[in-house]
Amino acid sequence: MGWSLWISPTRPGVDVVAIVGIIAGVVGTLLGAGLGAYVTWKIQKRQLEHEDQTRFHERRLMVYADFGGACNEVMAAKRIGGSWAPGLTRLNTSYQTLKLIASEPVIKAAGPVHDTIADVVGDKIADIEAAMPQYNVNMNALIDAMRTELGVSKT
Repeated sequence: MGWSLWISPTRPGVDVVAIVGIIAGVVGTLLGAGLGAYVTWKIQKRQLEHEDQTRFHERRLMVYADFGGACNEVMAAKRIGGSWAPGLTRLNTSYQTLKLIASEPVIKAAGPVHDTIADVVGDKIADIEAAMPQYNVNMNALIDAMRTELGVSKT
């Protein structure tokens, strides 16, 4: 006897509608469970991506603040004749980190600021006061690039 005889409506005791209903119920349950698992996975994936972005955003903010603070510390120390070496170490560390995690516009804006400080520390720029206006322009451009990347408005 073949499969078709087993579910044949002519055979006594076999209810084709019940069998099809059971199969449909099992298939529906499996599809529902699969769809539910897929939706749950997508929601969790989106949540994890958001958490990663938030953590990365906080890391960038810390690095940018440290870089800006170190720049100002070194320039201020050089202007008054103080000890600038500790600030330079912090500046170089934060600059290297910035180059790893920042967007291209922030990296490009940080370059002139870092270069000016390197020239001041290396005594390539003797008149620091004369270099300050351009340093401030470069620092403001850097801050604007950082704000744009971080999505922070000036207002």
